[in-house]
Amino acid sequence: MCGRFVITGNPFELGLKDNFNVSPGQNIPIKTLNCDGQLKSWSYSPAWKKDMNLINCRSETMLEKPSFKEAKKCIIPFSGWYEWKNEDNVKVPYYLYSDAKYFAGLYNNNGCLIVTIKASSNIKHIHQRQPLLIDEWNLDKWFMDSALQGSYSENEINYYQVSKCVNNPKNNTPTLIQEL
Repeated sequence: MCGRFVITGNPFELGLKDNFNVSPGQNIPIKTLNCDGQLKSWSYSPAWKKDMNLINCRSETMLEKPSFKEAKKCIIPFSGWYEWKNEDNVKVPYYLYSDAKYFAGLYNNNGCLIVTIKASSNIKHIHQRQPLLIDEWNLDKWFMDSALQGSYSENEINYYQVSKCVNNPKNNTPTLIQEL
């Protein structure tokens, strides 16, 4: 699951500032097949249940679930994301990153969400799920494939432990991604 992530730079030239603690409900940049960039709320709900507020969906079931029947594909730029590992009943935050530049996403008029897959072998000890990562050279595959691939990125995922300050969505400084 991806519940927080980082966006640095100005993706899609939308005038954004670096955000080191993107949280559900915030407006995030997305790119669609027909649009070079727009802002959408990171909180998806189907048209028939506007209070659902989903932030992720499993790639394995997204084509079957009624909630995503009318959804369209998008990409979401990222610099890294956070996952929490349960260690002796204490949640320990980790920062994860890769050379891939985009998360696979779905959107509709109400918002957007991140598509997830089973975690790659080197990070599954932290969390069992991860975002579906997309390399720049695989964008067409994501937008055009009707059947989902296991991954659109061959990049290794790196990680390290970070401060628990990331737990508070009000915190938003570069220190959040500093290794402990």
